[in-house]
Amino acid sequence: MRFISRFISLLVVVVVSLTFPSEAQSIDVGGLDGRMEIGGKVMIADAVEHDKKIDDVLGPDSDIVFQPNKKPIYIGSGKNGDVWVKADLVNNSRTDLRGNVVIRFPYLQVVEAYIVDQDGEMHTGRAGAAVAREGIAIPDPFPAFDVDIPAEETRTLYLRVQSETIVVLTMWFHSSADYQFWSQWTIAIYALMLGIICTFTAYAFSIARSSGDKAYKLYFAFCIAATLYMAFSTGIGKSFLWPSSDFSTMRLVDILQGAVTALAGLFIAAFLDLRNRWPAFNAAIKVMVAFAALSGFYTFLPDPVASIVYMTATVLIPLAVLSGVWVLYRRGIHGAGAVLMAWSPCIFATIWLYARMFELTPYIEFNHYIVPLGLCFTVLQFSWAIGHRIKEAEASAVTDPLTGLFNRRQLDSTMGRSGQRTEPPCTAVIAIDLDGFKEINDTHGHEAGDAVLRIIGQRLTKLSIGHAKSFRTGGDEFIVLYSEQDGRSQIQAFGNNCIARINRPILFGSEVLFVGASVGIAFVQNDQEFATGIQRADAALYRAKREGKGVVRLYDERQPPIGHEDFRPAIVGR
Repeated sequence: MRFISRFISLLVVVVVSLTFPSEAQSIDVGGLDGRMEIGGKVMIADAVEHDKKIDDVLGPDSDIVFQPNKKPIYIGSGKNGDVWVKADLVNNSRTDLRGNVVIRFPYLQVVEAYIVDQDGEMHTGRAGAAVAREGIAIPDPFPAFDVDIPAEETRTLYLRVQSETIVVLTMWFHSSADYQFWSQWTIAIYALMLGIICTFTAYAFSIARSSGDKAYKLYFAFCIAATLYMAFSTGIGKSFLWPSSDFSTMRLVDILQGAVTALAGLFIAAFLDLRNRWPAFNAAIKVMVAFAALSGFYTFLPDPVASIVYMTATVLIPLAVLSGVWVLYRRGIHGAGAVLMAWSPCIFATIWLYARMFELTPYIEFNHYIVPLGLCFTVLQFSWAIGHRIKEAEASAVTDPLTGLFNRRQLDSTMGRSGQRTEPPCTAVIAIDLDGFKEINDTHGHEAGDAVLRIIGQRLTKLSIGHAKSFRTGGDEFIVLYSEQDGRSQIQAFGNNCIARINRPILFGSEVLFVGASVGIAFVQNDQEFATGIQRADAALYRAKREGKGVVRLYDERQPPIGHEDFRPAIVGR
């Protein structure tokens, strides 16, 4: 019976406490040397009519009812009315306290602060994304206010929050010294991330200006939108560009957020050439891009519709694009992997914040930086993907696609710089021509011939490492620029080694193929000799072919260069 009576008494206490909520507890900030979270200790009145002023709140006939905020962070909507906050800040210490109240949410349009002392005197201030900073408000990306509490006194803080969208109140009280430290570090981190994304925007501009590729121009536009979005969504833009203006940056942030999603979709479609590779997905992206662009005006819609539009534009559309890119990656589409890695951080950051709004993830300082950081990683990875593609294009312009060796264009470029150097780029020019290659093509087909050329290219590449650069200049013709300062006998031995490597059997399907090689070498002592090196090496190669093939012949550099009427190649090294 005693247990039952105690249980009933406890139940009555709980019911009474829920039915008649008590006043919020006083917040003791005396002697504070750091910061403390006060969001769970304040009183909240939401859905208050917009025409209510501070006098209506303080008046004896006020019908505004404050309820204790039972959670560390208040999350609500500003469309149904203003949100009022009340807190009694007590300084029980014997020293005066200079502190600051900060709401760590930069999307609040208007925050009015009223600090009432024990004599009824009031200090006011105003801050937010849509108003000029006034009164006790201080420079900061977030709404922040000075609060001075003399020793052993109490100050009552009232905050009036106006916003057309979501209201998130993450409230902290800092000592003045700690606030300076925290604010400077916060601004420094934001400025660092903004500097990073500005750097990549400049890189995107340089690429877009020098290239006619539509994807690169779209990427530059994406970088501009991302830079502006980061600047204004973090509060940096408003705080430092026009703190004394009533211009609202929130509308701009909404438009920029839709632009970032839309331009990213267009860039991905152009970069992966979806128009040709997956027309259906390309058409779907265009529809999603149009929806994302229009979502910047979602605040004009009714509350339930606005929430659906906003979530669709910020989560569902990016996830749909990510899923399509994943399918392309699984299909082996070139570049899809890089796009997949680039787009993932932004989506992860957005999902993390939504999970925080539904209290599925804890509050940590990192939450304030996760979206800008995700944008930085996205821009970084997109830039890497573009740079990698440009390098591939540059490499393909000077590389033979079949063998992987340098091509004739690169050789001509090397030869064309003759006269611009103080020393020649090589000590010998080696001309190589395959023996018996035509018979392989005629007997086994061009697939066998291509396989032979690929193997020969690999063998020459391995053989040339640290010694030379190899070029494919024709069907079965190669040029090697030998760069080591070796003696002539060693260079000739290198030529013989080339023949020995090429002579090795090549497996093609069930067939074993054999191909030989003839080599001509012209030595180079100065840049003038280098200019005629290929002609002289070809002359030596011609003699090697005539004298039985499969041998190395050296051009005697004392003879006149090829092209003279009295030219007679003198061959040594039999």
